[in-house]
Amino acid sequence: MDEFNILIVGVGGQGVLFISEVLGEAAIKSGLNVRVAEIHGMAQRGGSVICSVRLGKDVYSPTIDEGRAHLILSLEPIEALRQLKYANTETDFAVNMNKIAPPGIYVSGKKYPKTSLIFDRLKAVSKNILAIDALKLANEAGNPATQNTVMLGLISASKKLPINTQLLKKTIVALVKKKFQESNKIAFDLGFKSYEKSKKYASSIRRYQK
Repeated sequence: MDEFNILIVGVGGQGVLFISEVLGEAAIKSGLNVRVAEIHGMAQRGGSVICSVRLGKDVYSPTIDEGRAHLILSLEPIEALRQLKYANTETDFAVNMNKIAPPGIYVSGKKYPKTSLIFDRLKAVSKNILAIDALKLANEAGNPATQNTVMLGLISASKKLPINTQLLKKTIVALVKKKFQESNKIAFDLGFKSYEKSKKYASSIRRYQK
């Protein structure tokens, strides 16, 4: 594999950087070169957080060129829209449906866009979309902070990542405190098992939905 480009997006506090750390560590253990770049947009106040992770044997720069992302993992729906310029018709999207309105919406007086409109825009670029309620599954795992781990389980189930599933799961466990290890294991498994359902969920989102 020459390269695999992942763009991870969300808002401050959702664990974007944890996902990048897990992917980076697991990729190194897999014998892959890794380059990571982070951008924080007032993350402490709920602003956008963007992280690019590039894996492969011929990866030398951390930045992803426009239209060259293989996977866009979004921890918040509207954040996926912000990064559409990096997608192409083959890009895979994995979207957490837990909405967090950006501060700018309140300032401008605008409303958060309808879910159907968000997915219309995504589907106009690529048909490879997964949608999942990661917060619901994280709560089932006993720890709402494990939404990011749910997403890692989901993308691992897609078989698109050049990283072994068990290695990815072990890396997560190794990077969290002992008291959170069990909930992260459960969250990963719940995300993994939701793969087929997440495809149906994304395809079922229509224009009439809020």
